[in-house]
Amino acid sequence: MELFKINPSVTYVTGFLYIRQLAVTLRSVITSKKEVESVYNWQFVNCLHLWVSVLSDCDACLQPLIFPLIQVMLGVVKLHSSACFYPLHLHTMRLLLHLAASTNKHIPLLHQLLGVLEFCASINKAPAIKPIDLTCVLRVTKGYKKTKAYQDGIFDLTYELLLNYVSQLSQTISFPEVSFPVTVWLKKFNKKCNNAKYTGQMKVVLEKIAEVSRDITDKRAGVPFTPKDLEKVTEWEEELPESALTKYFNNWLRIHRTVQASKQAESNVEGGEDENGIENGIENADENGIEDSDEDREKEIIEPKKKKKKLKTNKPEASDKLSTSADKEPKKKKKKKKKELEESNTETKDFTDTGDIVEDIVLSD
Repeated sequence: MELFKINPSVTYVTGFLYIRQLAVTLRSVITSKKEVESVYNWQFVNCLHLWVSVLSDCDACLQPLIFPLIQVMLGVVKLHSSACFYPLHLHTMRLLLHLAASTNKHIPLLHQLLGVLEFCASINKAPAIKPIDLTCVLRVTKGYKKTKAYQDGIFDLTYELLLNYVSQLSQTISFPEVSFPVTVWLKKFNKKCNNAKYTGQMKVVLEKIAEVSRDITDKRAGVPFTPKDLEKVTEWEEELPESALTKYFNNWLRIHRTVQASKQAESNVEGGEDENGIENGIENADENGIEDSDEDREKEIIEPKKKKKKLKTNKPEASDKLSTSADKEPKKKKKKKKKELEESNTETKDFTDTGDIVEDIVLSD
């Protein structure tokens, strides 16, 4: 930023080249129907953010670059209308509102903001899920798009941008006419939407718009100049006090940020407790593991000897089984041989006995 302020003429040439390159990239995606990711990425968005910051506080010679930059950002918003890319659309519209407020120019964003609010009109019955910070993402998945957390996040961001847009218009002399389409559309939104939280916030906006419209109408009724006298119109607008819409927007933004900060702190505390619990569990597990290992070592020193004794006495090994079976086989053979010898002996005895009997019979004759 400081480097671009040193030499505005060089800054103009550099800005012209880079903004032209952004426009060429966007046109190539639109005409050749390339993938949207060549534009919908953080590099492209950060480049837009850089040149918005440069042109929001610039010299008169850089004023011609504001219009092409606005056209590029509006083309980015209109490139893809899917609800998955609403975070990127809101990023770009926030940059446009910042540029409009710093350069005192009117950028028509009502149609884009109300188009995003249409997404929040229907009730989402998807199961509850932990919300994510939509300011840190450019797109979401189709599954997360259907959740209630995404719908609430989109509504909060869009409601903030809508309040910012209307509060900028509330400091102009033409606010009663400019705010008329806003009131008509918000009334239609309240009829469609069944969410009491959303409709309640929109009713407050409608009340503030009506209040500011009455005040400006009463104040401009007796002015001596016409709308053609632009210098007197700007002087009259500068003398206007802070409107009710601007006060409400500043109060709402302060409260909303404090609530978001408290929620973030609570989530960080819960995350820290979970991490401490995990660390304590790991430490306890490590201590128990050390104690168990010492006990196991003592058991290992004592028990192996007992196991070896049991193996010797009760459970013979495979080699012992083979040796015993080999020893049993010759014993059986010996027993068989003994039986055969005994039988043969008995037969011979019987034979000798019968021979004696014959001899006795012969002698008796």
